Amino acid sequence: MNLKEFIALCEEILEIKEGKLTMDTRLDNIEEWDSLTRMDLVSYCDEKFNTTLPIEIFRDTETFQDVVNIVKPYLQVAAYEK
Repeated sequence: MNLKEFIALCEEILEIKEGKLTMDTRLDNIEEWDSLTRMDLVSYCDEKFNTTLPIEIFRDTETFQDVVNIVKPYLQVAAYEK
């Protein structure tokens, strides 16, 4: 999975119109960014990246860039596995 695919997935999870999620998007401005969404994202990362992330990993994120920074190492690894 590459970054573009990850962004599309997050837009789907967050119910945001395609192309509207940017690195500067503040997560506290997204109504759907809640504990259940964070759990969904952790679960998805666990499945797709074959890793176990703690549920708290996304708790202190403020922007979407913060989320990307957390998963970026896994995106790179996943890209090489294809």
